[in-house]
Amino acid sequence: MSPGPRIRVPLSRRARLAVFDAASALKLPSVLLRSSWRTHRLLILGYHGLSLDDEHEWQPSLYIPSALFRSRLEALRNMKCAVLRLPEALRRLRSGTLPPRSVVITFDDGAYDFYHLALPLLREFGFPATVYLTSYYSGFNRPVFDVMLSYLFWKARGRDFEWPGVLQAPVRLDQPGRTAAAREIRDYARRSGLSGAAKDDLLAGLAARLGEDYGALCSRRVLHLMTASEVSQAAGCGIDIQLHTHRHRVSRIPERFVEEIEDNRSFITRATGINPVHFCYPSGVEAAEFVRVLRGAGVESAVTCQPGLAGERSDPLFLPRLLDISSLSATEFEGWVSGLAEFVPRRPVRLPPDRVFEMKREQFLEYAPEDHAESGSVSPDMMD
Repeated sequence: MSPGPRIRVPLSRRARLAVFDAASALKLPSVLLRSSWRTHRLLILGYHGLSLDDEHEWQPSLYIPSALFRSRLEALRNMKCAVLRLPEALRRLRSGTLPPRSVVITFDDGAYDFYHLALPLLREFGFPATVYLTSYYSGFNRPVFDVMLSYLFWKARGRDFEWPGVLQAPVRLDQPGRTAAAREIRDYARRSGLSGAAKDDLLAGLAARLGEDYGALCSRRVLHLMTASEVSQAAGCGIDIQLHTHRHRVSRIPERFVEEIEDNRSFITRATGINPVHFCYPSGVEAAEFVRVLRGAGVESAVTCQPGLAGERSDPLFLPRLLDISSLSATEFEGWVSGLAEFVPRRPVRLPPDRVFEMKREQFLEYAPEDHAESGSVSPDMMD
């Protein structure tokens, strides 16, 4: 009688941590790092941002402190990882010529904090990186609306708040209240057909009502993206700038999806002189129906938010990627770099069904971090 299929029961976080700690004590990650199995696999690391201030306290699944990022780079160096540029890594993955312990570092969105904090650290360690740039806010040098909206409410957490004419009723700014208020203001902006500048004025008005210094936040470039000039300078330092759509959105209407990619590509090409062909799904929204659009737009690879290591047989348009976050322990990070984590059962990442949208061109997708966190899915990128 042939054996039945193996059933991998997802482990709780506590159990997974215990496995990683025990494996580390037994030096199993070191064994795997030297294995032929690991040599034929690529770990793509994903980051969103480094904190300019207290962003990692607000959204630890999006932002990490600079000191933690430095420790990750030190760990990669200590484990003698081959940190490669994305195009080279994918080419060598396909040809079976990866060096041992291959890793790629990626950042989503192209935030100013990457330019100000991450880039100097990468240059110090001599590591390359890829930035998947969403370009609308690179041309509009103001805070990303929906992210700043949620950040302002978080900074005013615990207070009672009212805004006649915008909010229907007073609200207590606890977690549910902040989520509801942010959603109501996004709906107000959408119904009113506000431009990017008008939405920025709305943020300034909100900050004034909450007693927050919006001018100071803007002067420090909190929750801003890199400008075109900064993108160009980063590219000049060897940073690989790739596609993430223009307004951080996808559509089931192929023409609109293609338009997002081409607007994004045009911006990147003007800033860097390079034609980008690698893609990151905004907020991890992936679907089989997107393959035809991506191929038609000349996209050669696309990364997801599904954790894992890529192998020679991985679909190049659905590559796994580990999103490194503040709560990931040093032994868990070691487990992912070594590949041990591939053998430890985990719960799959699921996205809520309403993440794919069809909207008029002048409308924006607004999806706040609190909404996303409550859904139990992966954390979103900055988006317009």
